[in-house]
Amino acid sequence: MAGRLAGQVALVTGGGRGIGRAISEAYAREGAAIGVMDLKLDVAQEAAEAIQAAGGQAIAIQGNVAIREEVFTAAAQVRHAFGPMTTLVNNAMWNRYGPLEEQSEPMIGRMIDVGFKGVIWGYQAAIPQMRERGGGAIVNIASPSAVLAMKHGIMYSAVKAAVAAATRSGAAEYGPDNIRVNAIAPGPTQTDGANLVVTEEGWERRRQRMPLGRLGQPADIANAAVFLASDDASFVTGDMMFVDGGVTYAFS
Repeated sequence: MAGRLAGQVALVTGGGRGIGRAISEAYAREGAAIGVMDLKLDVAQEAAEAIQAAGGQAIAIQGNVAIREEVFTAAAQVRHAFGPMTTLVNNAMWNRYGPLEEQSEPMIGRMIDVGFKGVIWGYQAAIPQMRERGGGAIVNIASPSAVLAMKHGIMYSAVKAAVAAATRSGAAEYGPDNIRVNAIAPGPTQTDGANLVVTEEGWERRRQRMPLGRLGQPADIANAAVFLASDDASFVTGDMMFVDGGVTYAFS
């Protein structure tokens, strides 16, 4: 399949639903072979089968990014199926909002393990394969909360700020290996998961704040992820791209 990502081999964490699935499908349409990694195998399989049915290449991988060995196993599965990885999308996240004093140690630990340590394990698993290929691209999913204050979101903001820092430092460290590291900060985006916790009234309040007058869709984030993985972004690294309809700076 020809396209802007023809010949690329990608691992997408949390790739079975929401933004991750949109990225997996967009990458496949542009010619990349995809390892769809998700905590639930049936979710990963559904996404991979949809990609295959559309003429793309994909495998389903069950794994928990919080567990280093499982990330390395996922990377090895991708390599076995398609060859050394060129592209990593660190999308997986687990989050709970609420007053900090009401958040338990296991809850905080899981947010850090999935949202930040999972990124680090991804780096460690992917970088050697990318070096073997002569370069690559890492796309981290961060958040405007990395730079803005957020009530009842201290841990989420802290985790995403750590992801942003790892993006900048990763760009500096791995640039000599021709590996680019960037992040996307999505604005309010309507996903199936978000629809479970955000009411219609809540979405409408968010929409009214948007300078562009609409909410984000997973495809909006996927389009940015395609750009960052493609040769069109060959001189872009260490950046955090705000794909947020202008809301971050309009109200900062």
